[in-house]
Amino acid sequence: MDKPYITCLMECSVDGRLDRERWSALYDSNHDEVSTIYYNTLNSLHPDGNLIGLNTARAFFSIPEFKIKAKSKTLSHSAMFRGIRDEVKITAIFDFDGTLAYRSNKIFNSNIIAILGKKLVSDEYLRYLRTHEISYTFAGEDGTDLHAALKSLHDDFGMHQLVLEGGGTLNGSFLKEGLIDQLVVVIYPGLDGLSGIKSIFEYQGKPGDLPAKGQRLELIDCQSMGGGVVKLSYKIHKDITNNMIFTRAEGIACKVVKK
Repeated sequence: MDKPYITCLMECSVDGRLDRERWSALYDSNHDEVSTIYYNTLNSLHPDGNLIGLNTARAFFSIPEFKIKAKSKTLSHSAMFRGIRDEVKITAIFDFDGTLAYRSNKIFNSNIIAILGKKLVSDEYLRYLRTHEISYTFAGEDGTDLHAALKSLHDDFGMHQLVLEGGGTLNGSFLKEGLIDQLVVVIYPGLDGLSGIKSIFEYQGKPGDLPAKGQRLELIDCQSMGGGVVKLSYKIHKDITNNMIFTRAEGIACKVVKK
């Protein structure tokens, strides 16, 4: 399947937790630079855009909820729609049943593409997106067909390099489907420690599910960024068959980046 190359980029505590408000204080208080390192890393990847989930969009962009005011004539729930796109990156937001009322077709100078579920989204919401020149496409009938969404982003919108910046739940779904090609983690030198706090990957499955099965991490870069912050980069190999030959990277040492 033609799909964009997906890099999952996350910042987290040493124990993999995502809520920055809960992280323990820095030992070296002069180096609170994890966000700067994160965004410098993001820019260095030169992506066509990024992928985020509904909760991430709500938390970071304060987008109001969409409320259906009236019924409308039936619109096509199978055809994607391409709104006005400037020469900027895109942010694809997985919002399966159409709950976000965007104020414009941009967030932080990035054009929006809404990823929807064909049977979940209302006609009124599709009309709202079209009126605001906001692009959209579909992730299957119920919004869970990530393969279909990525194929559309590749074929219909020309996306070749995308950065996945979940939500742990969205990241977990991508992991389970084997859609992540590279993992980059910026690790803050602190801890959370409480059970049940969201982590990098949160696949919503059964106790016996193994969402990472058949996927192996090859360490391709390790950098100490100063102040205790570490950046790890992994290539993800997928075991296509049981006879797949896997070459393990050995002897990769962390290199210190001088400030």
